Amino acid sequence: MNKNILTVILAAAVLGTMCGCIENDTSHSDQTTDQTVQEDTTVPEETISVIKETFQYKNGTVIGPDFSYYADPVLWKATNSGTDTCDFRMSADRDFTTCGISIFTSDERTQPAQLKVLSVVNRDDIISQGTLVTASLNFYYYEWPIDNDTNARTYLADYGDNKYICLYAESTNFGLVDVKLADILSSLKLDQPQQ
Repeated sequence: MNKNILTVILAAAVLGTMCGCIENDTSHSDQTTDQTVQEDTTVPEETISVIKETFQYKNGTVIGPDFSYYADPVLWKATNSGTDTCDFRMSADRDFTTCGISIFTSDERTQPAQLKVLSVVNRDDIISQGTLVTASLNFYYYEWPIDNDTNARTYLADYGDNKYICLYAESTNFGLVDVKLADILSSLKLDQPQQ
């Protein structure tokens, strides 16, 4: 997969490949967004396309159809743009580190998450890979550059027999935000997956 395919979602989401973008307000009142959009299916086979689904957010608690998690509202602000590549952006008092995240499920599981990540890490645009272990799930990720300042990561964990739970993240310095991403993923509460 070339770099242009990975970054085109930033320009009008023509080939949306990695990110679950959900429109919502930045207020902390009850929010619900109803969207069901299948992303373009012309992307290379090894990528994960995203289905946007119903999403509720209140005082930091995010509830989707398959899971819930806590995004501390002091640190994470819901985006209010349907063109943003992420559902939440880190609120920082300095501009030297930024981070955005989206968590979603994918029913495109054709192999275990670890093997899925290994199938893409030998590409020229992949600059690192790794594992993040939480109390309930093992996440496997790979990282690639979006531009000169920002990299993106896709984290995958197995969810039932036919799904992944996915985190898309982009940051100017993953070394400084790794702990925050681990906190979010550790707060995940999963519904029993449909078999």
